[in-house]
Amino acid sequence: MRNEDIDWALFHCIPECGNMTVAELAERSLFSVEEIKASLARLEKACLIHVAGDTVCALSLNDMFILNEIKNAPSDIYIENGVIKVRK
Repeated sequence: MRNEDIDWALFHCIPECGNMTVAELAERSLFSVEEIKASLARLEKACLIHVAGDTVCALSLNDMFILNEIKNAPSDIYIENGVIKVRK
């Protein structure tokens, strides 16, 4: 199965409002934990989800847009663990 297919399947397993653990994703999706962690890294890099330890949550559209703007803007502002910070 292609990585994109795994990402798509996992993204649709994550509830819109609420959190889910990697173990719950593995149980629901039947993918291995290694496949899930690799997919979550790709989804987080694409600013679609947020991963905190073993917990995963989908981002709202507003959060997706803000993260992409900050990530791609030439500025000293960045987001770390959900907190907007300024580089010194």
